[in-house]
Formats: sequence, structure tokens, C-alpha cells
Amino acid sequence: MPRAGRGGGIGPRYRVGMGRPLHTSACRQECRWSRTADAIAGEPVFACSGCGSEWVASEDWTPIDQSGIVPETVQRERSRGRD
Repeated sequence: MPRAGRGGGIGPRYRVGMGRPLHTSACRQECRWSRTADAIAGEPVFACSGCGSEWVASEDWTPIDQSGIVPETVQRERSRGRD
């Protein structure tokens, strides 16, 4: 099960096969995750408007918003890849 969290650490994260690294920043406790127009290796990119961190569904963590809930759009993307 992926772990839930507010951000994936500080600094760029890059895996082999990714078109570019994901941006990660220190959490400011202002998390609001939404889908962007960008994609990496065919995966939609989600970004936090509070700190600018990015997430894709293949990451081993799951973003939560400022209230501690996984946003619906993130839940849908997570489940889409596991059908």
C-alpha cells in the first residue's frame, strides 16, 4: 500500500524512464493537489499549489491535502492504474 504524505522530500526526484525529474519542496502545510496539463512518461502530473511539489501515480507515496484527505482526483488516478 502506498504511504500517504504531504510531499516526497526536498529536491528533484528522478527515476529511469522518466522524461524529467519531479519537483519536490518542503511542505508548508498548505497542500492543495490538482492535476496539471503536464505528463511524465505518459502519466498525468499533479502539483501542490502550496509548495509546488509534483506527484505521479507511480510514486510510492500518495499526496494528501491540508485537511489530511487524499484528494478525489488523486484517488481516481491511483485506482486507474490498478484496475
